[in-house]
Amino acid sequence: MLALITSPAAVLIGGSVDPTLVNTLNLLSYAGHYVLITSNRPKPWWFDQHFQGSGVKFQREIGRQNGRFLKTLAEKLACPTHNILVLAATHHDVIMAKNGRVMLVAAGWSTEANVRRFGIKINSAEQLKELMALADDWSGHWWFEGDCDTYSTRALADLSGMGRDITQAQAVFGKKLTQIVKQGGAQLTALALLTSRSLYIDGIDKKKDLLWGVYPSSKSTNIDDEVLSELTHSLRTAVCQVQMARRGVPLFIRHTPSIKRSGSRAIDRTDPTDQITTIHLNPEYRFNVQERSVVVVDDCTTHGLSFGVAAAFLKAAGANEVLGLGLGKFGNTLQQYQIEIMSDPFAPVSAGGFQVHSSGPFSGRNDARAQESLRLLMQL
Repeated sequence: MLALITSPAAVLIGGSVDPTLVNTLNLLSYAGHYVLITSNRPKPWWFDQHFQGSGVKFQREIGRQNGRFLKTLAEKLACPTHNILVLAATHHDVIMAKNGRVMLVAAGWSTEANVRRFGIKINSAEQLKELMALADDWSGHWWFEGDCDTYSTRALADLSGMGRDITQAQAVFGKKLTQIVKQGGAQLTALALLTSRSLYIDGIDKKKDLLWGVYPSSKSTNIDDEVLSELTHSLRTAVCQVQMARRGVPLFIRHTPSIKRSGSRAIDRTDPTDQITTIHLNPEYRFNVQERSVVVVDDCTTHGLSFGVAAAFLKAAGANEVLGLGLGKFGNTLQQYQIEIMSDPFAPVSAGGFQVHSSGPFSGRNDARAQESLRLLMQL
């Protein structure tokens, strides 16, 4: 069972109750989900007319923005918070979800532009129904999760079955991911949902002041227009109380183009030199990294070099912990790297400005329930 919490504004389009949204909420209730409409104000005059007998409930909750009643509701329903979603149509809804530390879904039909900037965005009642069905079916976690001395790695799906040629498989995956992210819509929404739920199961909502970033592509333009920038924005606004990153201001700067590792067989893909000497942390975040937990998102990982390099820069800047989040993982060649940056991590690092203390196989745990989810979603 999932719990869907929303407000009267979410069922209004153009000031009138939308019958399609009403029908969807009723169907979700009939399907066994807990559906609640809440407000600081008394029950709307139209509520009983549209929802009487359906199981959809109304609760007046003065001061609901503090989110405390969501925690009380979770205890009452014996429902973990990662099974609670807030469909936000007003700024108060957004604050309620943030303070209650539950997943935020933004109603694309909201009249408040600021609301549409946050969380996992949906544009129709049908999309809401699909999202709830997907969330309800998602019993898995990460395909791979592992921890080493200085950082952790998570991957949503195993992509090894895409072919024996990992380089070719990565190209197919990258092209498909680019297509999904650029087109947006239901597939991108679903991708954000699955990743958010896995993060919630990990307890990410309990970490304060999370900082998010995307690992830069080999020819990054440094204006936060990476393929994964939009997805990362959805994730950080769906699961975090505070946005510790700004759109258009990337966490990493690619000051010099690097060799595209997935397209070259001539390079040693476990040697970090080319990566370390072509990126640095954005000076805009010089005073935002210290003592924070940081999530770095990449599309897929094979040898794990990007996460090892990202962790080295972030640790040098004083980060408490680093999580490398890959949507997919290829093969069984994942390595962990213990790298020390010996110069300013917010400026270019020379070939002599770092030291690799150790590297080796990255041991971790696999969860077979998750391995097909992303592949099915992306129709690979």
